[in-house]
Amino acid sequence: MLIDVTKMIIPIIITFALGIFIRKAKIMDQAGCSTIKRLVSKIMLPVVLLNAFLFADYQGSTLIIMAVVFVSMLIILGAGSLLSRMMPERAKYMPFLFTTLECGTLGYPLAAMLLGTLGTSHLAIIDVGHTIFLFFIAVPLLQTVDKGTSNLKDVLKNAVCSPTFDAMLIGIILGILGVDDLLSSSAVYDVYLSIVDFITAPTGMLILITLGFDMSLQKGLIKPVLFTSLLRLMIMGVLCAVSCLFIFRFIPYTRELLIIMILAYTLPASYGLIAFADFEGHNDYVATTISFSTILTLVLFVGLTVFTFSR
Repeated sequence: MLIDVTKMIIPIIITFALGIFIRKAKIMDQAGCSTIKRLVSKIMLPVVLLNAFLFADYQGSTLIIMAVVFVSMLIILGAGSLLSRMMPERAKYMPFLFTTLECGTLGYPLAAMLLGTLGTSHLAIIDVGHTIFLFFIAVPLLQTVDKGTSNLKDVLKNAVCSPTFDAMLIGIILGILGVDDLLSSSAVYDVYLSIVDFITAPTGMLILITLGFDMSLQKGLIKPVLFTSLLRLMIMGVLCAVSCLFIFRFIPYTRELLIIMILAYTLPASYGLIAFADFEGHNDYVATTISFSTILTLVLFVGLTVFTFSR
């Protein structure tokens, strides 16, 4: 288990460090970093989302979990908005760092280490509810705030014009229509998978590089980063407990689902947020907060691992 954890953590650390090195060595400037973010947000992530929602399970108990996670994200976004008044200099982006979950780069490898395929299957259901929130609510709001506008028309326009939003919507429609079954049983299925894998393979690495590029260890960031990360984690803990109590009223309790729910709610804010806004004047705060939250997740994962294998 220690070797498996190390194999997952070391590439993340190296990629973070590579982003820092690229900035320090002036290999790339902020404009180059912004170009990478646009590449990820307009091409790679839409392909990831279209594929994920095309093959998602839209039946029975999974819808309950999706709905609970979606509502949880709404609640913590509201909590972040209220608490941001305590730190007005960071209030513009703080609510977005409270919400969302980094399932893709971090969550799925950790879930697989804990429970194998069963763990990733449970997390996929949670991730659907989270991803619907991320691209229907969080990203349009983030882009609207980033551009300095706040009316509903701008929010809707940003959503409809977003490649990620459109890809997710198309994926959901095709999945409900059963196109996934037709595709998976066709002769072109393997070709389709190879194309998707080829396009999306660098996504996690590029996002982590931009995260490292924007990260800062300035003394002035210590207080807002600690405040945001630790308070977010506490609220997520409460939401996790309430969510599990609600879910297991309708779905038979399983220890495995409980473990993955706990894992999901300890994950940092989505790395993908970095790709969807300029965060002008706040890049260092956003990137450093997500980075520190990642460290917290890995520390808590050790305890969750002990819990998982203690019977």
